[in-house]
Amino acid sequence: MTSGLWPKELNKLCPDCEHLFPPSGPWPWDGGTIGKFKRDVREPSVEELDASATSTGCHLCRALLECILPGSMKFNRHDYPTWFELNKEFRYSVSLYDARHDSNQHLRSVSLGLTATGERRWMGVQVRWLTLYRARPVLSDGCSETPNVRRGRWIFKEVDPPAHSEEIEDAGLMDVDVVQPTSATTFDPLAFAQLRRWVDECTQKHELCKIAPSGQNSIFGGFQQTVRLVDVGLDDSSPIRLVEHFRVDQVRYNTLSYQWTADTSKASLKKHNKAAYCHAIPTEAWPKVYKDVVIVCRSLGVRYVWIDSLCIVQDDLEDWEVQSSMMQDIYSHGYLNLANVLGKHADGLEVSRDPTATSPCILSRTLADGSTEHWGCIEDGNWREQIQDAPLYTRGWCYQERFLSARTVQFGPQLYWECREQFASESVPSSKAFYDIKHPDLITTSAKEKESAGGTLSPAEIWETVVKIYTTTQLTQQSDKLVALRGVFNRFWERFEAEAEAARQQESSQQGQQHQHNIDWCIAGLWKRDLIRQLLWRRETYHVDSIPNPERWPEEDATEQKSFNARATEVLKLYPSWSWAACPSYLGFGVCFTTQPTDRVEDMVVIEKIVPGGTSTDYTAFDSSALVLRGLLYDGINAIDLSQVFFDWRSKSESSGTVKHKHHAQLIRRSAWWIYFDRPLQLTTPLLRPENVGVLMVRLVGLGEVRQTRWMHGLLVEKLGTGTVGEDDGLPLPTYRRMGFFLLRSKRGLIPGVEWPERFGTREEAEEAVREVRERRGRFPLLRLV
Repeated sequence: MTSGLWPKELNKLCPDCEHLFPPSGPWPWDGGTIGKFKRDVREPSVEELDASATSTGCHLCRALLECILPGSMKFNRHDYPTWFELNKEFRYSVSLYDARHDSNQHLRSVSLGLTATGERRWMGVQVRWLTLYRARPVLSDGCSETPNVRRGRWIFKEVDPPAHSEEIEDAGLMDVDVVQPTSATTFDPLAFAQLRRWVDECTQKHELCKIAPSGQNSIFGGFQQTVRLVDVGLDDSSPIRLVEHFRVDQVRYNTLSYQWTADTSKASLKKHNKAAYCHAIPTEAWPKVYKDVVIVCRSLGVRYVWIDSLCIVQDDLEDWEVQSSMMQDIYSHGYLNLANVLGKHADGLEVSRDPTATSPCILSRTLADGSTEHWGCIEDGNWREQIQDAPLYTRGWCYQERFLSARTVQFGPQLYWECREQFASESVPSSKAFYDIKHPDLITTSAKEKESAGGTLSPAEIWETVVKIYTTTQLTQQSDKLVALRGVFNRFWERFEAEAEAARQQESSQQGQQHQHNIDWCIAGLWKRDLIRQLLWRRETYHVDSIPNPERWPEEDATEQKSFNARATEVLKLYPSWSWAACPSYLGFGVCFTTQPTDRVEDMVVIEKIVPGGTSTDYTAFDSSALVLRGLLYDGINAIDLSQVFFDWRSKSESSGTVKHKHHAQLIRRSAWWIYFDRPLQLTTPLLRPENVGVLMVRLVGLGEVRQTRWMHGLLVEKLGTGTVGEDDGLPLPTYRRMGFFLLRSKRGLIPGVEWPERFGTREEAEEAVREVRERRGRFPLLRLV
């Protein structure tokens, strides 16, 4: 797979592929119906596909080989030789299946699938496939003739819409404009021409993409300050220098998302070179990604660009704190975000590529009547590996940059365009077909869905989705865990709280009343308004191909285990245990996941006070908050088998069981429980003692007259030693630390001393139970959660 072996023409077939799809004569599906049944047509080895793709230049074999490659290989071609040696003898069965027909029973699409044979068939190797659609060639003037040799453009006929078809106005079958990129680089002039078309259409026609924040960059009302930008000029004769005192809403500039390397700091802005950079920035030692940014900016006619290492003084903590707090303004107002999605696997925005790995393959034949038939072969959903799992977006800071940017061009094996209204690529430049992707700014896109579909996600659900995605990313400095999301915090506050506060103020003014401020803010990554709900996050483990060593529990490799333990210990010191930020690695929200739309949900805790850490007046002081609350706590968890919990905790990430002891039947009869641990048992210091373990009941679900099964959502907590008991208004409070998420299922009562029937007979009985819960809740003792 070296550049010297790239073929000079597209759609070329090797003898084996040409035997299946000859230029004239019958094809595999002629004379019969494939239906949903597979029909094997080939059984090549990896070595045979590689030889055909490189030496013969077979476009279809290249497409088949790309389907076999693991997701991480899409980004890191340097590892291909190693992978090839390990896999070259394995064979794959190539089959035709899932044929789809039009109303006249003419074949309109068919899948070409690859399935591992032999021992690999039973090893869970994923089946991959290409889809063949009827196609017709077009020229730029729309004539249906032989396609342009330089740049083939095709219409794929009757393509199925993506999974999220409700986002498309016409969810029926669609004709899709498809292009065959022929260049061996993403800096091809035709690629840049397409980029300019995307930019023009977005900036002129997309209403959602014109939305920008008002300029408030703090939930406590701070206003944007001026920023530095790099002036790259408009042509090669222009000097490159640092300029200061720009307001982001008064100048057109691009931004950059990239992964730092060892060379980044060599050209960074420092105290000692700041004055010189304002005159001219030396570019000889620049990383290639910076030089590529200059080329793209000048090609688009954009004179200024914001690059973090050149616009933030890297050895000035005060400057870093000010500038990092402005990420919302900087990226939200940016004209275009340039993203190096290959991260460390590419040294710049320009990516060398094999065009047959990027371009859809076209299969053609001459029919008996002299006409020509074309079929376009494309891998559906390829964007998931090229973009969603790209190395760049495994980085925490880059998630925020993508979320805040109105429009982004991703430089990978091909150019991918993403804005709030469209996702496209070089090969599919103007349609949502094949792409069921959503812009990560769910605040704006969800509002659009509300207007078009009559329903949308709530702010709490949007935030939980943001956190679920963000917490699969990685950070070099764990202390950045909340800082790297600060721009998104501010975006949420401005979109939801600022509007709500203005409405409340207007209402009070109309009624002649004095307005009482009740500002919502983000507390250690959870929102005050939904704090009780969001306390109920639970840890999940993800396996992402782009992450080299997905988290395992327990860690098998000694080096990985040491790194994991260090990270888990560090975040627990940095953030309160009840925040998802204190969880060491990949997780996801599991908030009230047992509820149904008709369920009655009752809180079992009352938050009396939020105690910020430190003396700062900025909302970041709440990143280390303690909670003073009233709650029902079962000390010692006498109702479950604690020995089983501790046994599982040493080797598993969760534990579960049932309550069988008769003397606990009145409390939780016919019950089952689950615990999802936040961190390994061995990380607790001093060693966790069973008598110090308890369950804090947080939310009761299912107090309706229909639901039989009831659920209690709670937190597994550890009582801290006497020395850590805090004072609140002069009263000593027992202090606890969260250790996991607890779930209890029962058909009876879930509160000591309360016995309910399995099902309430009337609504009045259910309402009486709710009143009883609320009355008892007010008498629960105070405790502190840190």
